[in-house]
Amino acid sequence: MKILPKVCILFLLLPAPLCAQPGVRMSADFLPLEVGNRWVYDLLNEDGHKLGALDFAIQEYRIVGGRSFYLLTSFPFVAEDTSPTKLIRYDRQERQYMKMTNNEETPLFLADGAKAEVIQADESGLPQKFILKMDFMDLTFQRGLGIIEARLHAGSKIQIAKLTSVHVGERQAAQAAAQGAPTLPQPTQAATPEQKGKALADNVAKVSDENPALDVQVSEVTGGTRFVFTVINTSDKLLPLNFRSGQTYDFEVVDASTGQEVWRWSRRMFFSQVVRQEAIRSSRNWVFEVTWNHRDNELNVVAPGRYRVIASLATQPPIESEAVSFEIK
Repeated sequence: MKILPKVCILFLLLPAPLCAQPGVRMSADFLPLEVGNRWVYDLLNEDGHKLGALDFAIQEYRIVGGRSFYLLTSFPFVAEDTSPTKLIRYDRQERQYMKMTNNEETPLFLADGAKAEVIQADESGLPQKFILKMDFMDLTFQRGLGIIEARLHAGSKIQIAKLTSVHVGERQAAQAAAQGAPTLPQPTQAATPEQKGKALADNVAKVSDENPALDVQVSEVTGGTRFVFTVINTSDKLLPLNFRSGQTYDFEVVDASTGQEVWRWSRRMFFSQVVRQEAIRSSRNWVFEVTWNHRDNELNVVAPGRYRVIASLATQPPIESEAVSFEIK
């Protein structure tokens, strides 16, 4: 249901007495992005009568053009564009949320002259809840929960979207509760540390020949060949994966006739040398997408012919897909 006008904001200017400095930008916990998070709203008129419902959820983690995005069912608090807003990420350097539509990345919240009114702050003056006021809508953000209310100005009428249920990660939920957030349904917690430990152990799958399942799709696009690598957790449990560096995935193209490597996506790239663990939720997947411009590792244009691409997870040890053949004409 798309009824909302276009809005965006490059940064939030909060009143100086209520924040550490003027020009404070939105932090990442004002819209928690994590696979599995879901928000449900009742849509009401000014008299409180229910008109319908809105909801959106984060379905999966996806790499597009080398940047990490979250795939949503559809974010409702934007204008009705030719393409719905489904890919969102948080830019930690600019401290703002970004969206990808029609292969173009722009800020998620855009509005010249938008104003923010802090309605709740902690003892240090750090904003915990604020209203972002714009020409066509007012959005109320709660730290750790996201958008808890949206007042939509449709001509002379106002429609109100009120958050009725939310599923966010345990850390964000705990923060929100400590800050006096509204009581909303949350995932159940184990009663004791021992029970929590057992529940976690019972809910963890191990890497096997069947799990994760790997799928590689190849297609011709303008300027090269697109590779889409999907990593699927086929179990009903959490699947942890251990990585040896900041690199998560890779693509290798080999000459089909000689088996020699022609191009590798990670060549000339540098990754942080840190051992880390990431996990795929049950029955979820990761998607990594790269476009190869038909130049080899030495940046020379490759000859027409048949090639094979192998996608891999940079785990310890690496997990490789089956080779997929394709042709450059």
